[in-house]
Amino acid sequence: MQYKLNKLSLCAIAPIALAISSANATGITVDNQASAEEMVNQLLGSNILVSNISYNGLSSSTGIFNGGKSVIGFDSGVVLSSGNAGYVTGPNLSDSKTQVNYTNGDADLNSLIPGYSTHDSTVLEFDFVPNNDVISFQYVFSSEEYNEWVNSSFNDVFGFFLDGVNIAKIPGSDVTVSINNVNNGNPYGYNVSNPQYFVNNDLTDGGGHIMTEMDGMTVVLSVQANVSPGTSHHIKMAIADAGDYILDSNVFIKAGSFIDAIADADLDGVADGDDNCMHTANAGQEDYDNDGVGYACDLTPAPPQLEFVKMTGGGAVAGNSKSDSNFGFNVQTSATGIVAHVQFNTKNRGKASVEESPLQVKINGNIDWLVPVSDSEGGIGVEFIAPCMVRTLLNGSDRHSNTCSVRMVDYSNPGTGNAKKGIPADEFYLEIIEGPSAGFTSGKMAITRGNIQAHNE
Repeated sequence: MQYKLNKLSLCAIAPIALAISSANATGITVDNQASAEEMVNQLLGSNILVSNISYNGLSSSTGIFNGGKSVIGFDSGVVLSSGNAGYVTGPNLSDSKTQVNYTNGDADLNSLIPGYSTHDSTVLEFDFVPNNDVISFQYVFSSEEYNEWVNSSFNDVFGFFLDGVNIAKIPGSDVTVSINNVNNGNPYGYNVSNPQYFVNNDLTDGGGHIMTEMDGMTVVLSVQANVSPGTSHHIKMAIADAGDYILDSNVFIKAGSFIDAIADADLDGVADGDDNCMHTANAGQEDYDNDGVGYACDLTPAPPQLEFVKMTGGGAVAGNSKSDSNFGFNVQTSATGIVAHVQFNTKNRGKASVEESPLQVKINGNIDWLVPVSDSEGGIGVEFIAPCMVRTLLNGSDRHSNTCSVRMVDYSNPGTGNAKKGIPADEFYLEIIEGPSAGFTSGKMAITRGNIQAHNE
């Protein structure tokens, strides 16, 4: 049996009344005073006749939200929570925010995750009569269960039940969207499931930058289902904790998105249900790294692979002081793909006065893609993004997982160039773009000593 006592710190475990969020707050605000009728009207985007509206749950577990554009991908709508809907506000200050409601689970949600029992369910449902033969709407699922409780017995779940059948599925599949089905693994980065639809915000895994308390969420997803025009149908929107009562999960449903038409949010001619980049026009659906996310909105878009054999190098690059920082690397193709071994040591090495600055950055392992570098001055090189390990002086000698961007360009031999002949020096540049040390750079790109060499054969 699994217990969460090790994850809970100082968290509310009893129902508490939620006030309307402050008007001057940044990010998402939630108004839990809205009636069930007002929430349904918030969702409707076309002339659909609705009736028999009902809500089952605590008033603090739902509401109308605003200010979500920079957080979840759309500005306003309705949020349903297995705990306290007000806890979706940010910033992320806790790894275990929760409200226990001590309310019942839901039989329909139980059916989606056999072997689990649900608790603290929140349910909004209504009848509707469409004018056309399809309905669609957009949503985001988020949870405080991420990332520690991925692939565990705590598998919080939600569902959109159209006439009793769940239509909230992972795109192109019949798999239910849940903690265990959309994630980046536990431990983070291992045994992942549909990571192309997951956004990390966990404080212990390099997240916490998104303005919400939730530790992880999906990208904006779309629901689409066939219906019979002129006929009454029933929709049930529900969410619940699974396995226990603690750690809140939420589903955000976009305002005005419940329509009786095929949704195409970016107007590129590709329906949301088939679009690999739903909110940025990309009619060609280019996906160079084949991760299921279109090049137009991929966080790490991959152009076509550079055909090369190897790049090697070592030396030093000038930073923002008189002392240099040194580097060494070997990037080459292998039977398993492209392998990068990079080490960068900063000028701050051994100086406790700069304890928050990286001392050493290492990259060891496969990288997914390379960007070719070539220019009119004869430079040949590559840029790539890869996981990196960073050592600092915090608490002695901490090591943290980060994501690094690296650029290396060969201009000449020797690598320091020849100013009289107009030959520039080779370039090495490293930037930490994600993780606890994000924002750090190696300094100027031109190397002060050493050499970088591109091997074409």
